[in-house]
Amino acid sequence: MDYELPEDLFDPPGPELDWPDDPELRRAVVWFRNMMSDEDWKQRRLAAAYKLYDAILKPPVGKGRFFAEKDTFGWYLFLAEAILDHPTNYEPVYGSRVVPIFKAIGRNLDLLLEVDGVAERAKRIVSSEKSQPNGGLFELLVAAAYKRVGAKVAFVDEAPGVSRRHDIDVKLNGQSWAVECKRQEVGDFGDRERTRMRELWSPLSGALIQAGRNLTAKVSFKKPIDEIPYEHLRDHLVAYRQSGERGLEWDDEISSGWVRPLNLDPVRKAMKGRMIMAHGTYLLRLLTGEYRRHASYLTALDLKPAGNPRYAEDCRQAIVLRWEALAPASIDGRAKDIFKKIVEAVDQLPDDVPSVIHIGFEAVEGDAVEQARYDKIIKAVKRFDPKGKPLQYIYCHYLVPESPPDEHWAYDETTQHVGVAPTLDRPLKNTFLVLPPEAAGRKGPHWQE
Repeated sequence: MDYELPEDLFDPPGPELDWPDDPELRRAVVWFRNMMSDEDWKQRRLAAAYKLYDAILKPPVGKGRFFAEKDTFGWYLFLAEAILDHPTNYEPVYGSRVVPIFKAIGRNLDLLLEVDGVAERAKRIVSSEKSQPNGGLFELLVAAAYKRVGAKVAFVDEAPGVSRRHDIDVKLNGQSWAVECKRQEVGDFGDRERTRMRELWSPLSGALIQAGRNLTAKVSFKKPIDEIPYEHLRDHLVAYRQSGERGLEWDDEISSGWVRPLNLDPVRKAMKGRMIMAHGTYLLRLLTGEYRRHASYLTALDLKPAGNPRYAEDCRQAIVLRWEALAPASIDGRAKDIFKKIVEAVDQLPDDVPSVIHIGFEAVEGDAVEQARYDKIIKAVKRFDPKGKPLQYIYCHYLVPESPPDEHWAYDETTQHVGVAPTLDRPLKNTFLVLPPEAAGRKGPHWQE
């Protein structure tokens, strides 16, 4: 290592901070942590911490800036422990995706401990599946949902040399169900668009930094990002400079947008005497005057680091771009279809037991994308042939994490249930997996405020 982390990095905050505990979250953290030795967790936690600080102190190398994909679960457990016991190491964007799920597991742990096979399932998440833990965590959430309605629940053993079977056996009100769970990851299309945007914008923002400028910009692209020529954004910035840098708006066949000068005086005044997370949503709100859930930003900032390099105590220069891809091809590409997951799931279902499929995915690509995904799901189910298997229902769980400026995390859920060939009532009526039963709900999806 080129640097050493301080010995007190994992120490809890002092009493003067009055940091609150979270018993639900702590139950899950302790449960998972007890499935490994103290030395194993010490090494995995230290590796996660170095990877987190490498993202600030070193140039990016390879895939995965903030965590090592070979131990994604170690990163998850690090985040959950951090918000409890060493909060300066908490990363809110990723933490918002992890902490609510761990809280739900802790909240339902007494029920989960009654599930046959749960210990073995959890141990696989911690060990052999540590690079891809999302599927196993999703199965725990689904199992807990059935336990909450009084079902007898058991994880199905994975027998070596036997074709893959469904995940969970459920018996509810005398009726047996075979339950298969699929966790779909965020698609590559959005990553490719974000990579292309960095290629388009980084040389321009670098030149603006060199010129000592402060500005904020917003661009809505009407064409797919991979069709945007480099000179498009450059020409608008040149026009902004030629206008005397008072502000510029445009609306052409490629995009609409604006560029405005950014006065840092209010930002610097707000930061004075404080330690604010660098590149977090609180700082973005200071710079832009607003917070938008799941908005896409590119920033070039000259920050004065605080004692902890993940935090800043002053912002000396800022270039901020908010961009959105509104072309139909972009929206369609981000709205990843679930059809393949349905096909995979049906192959694992039995021929003689009524069955249910649960598919979970993070809905973080924007409201227009989620509406398009919703429509795709309806079409996919309508054209799907279960090939004689008694598939009754498909539940699609839209999991919506966010990291607001004034909260450590926030979470929303939308569940879409579709009957395939139903002959029985739906086994689950309250379909929240992550939010507590008392959470306020309403009809309609999260993208329709």
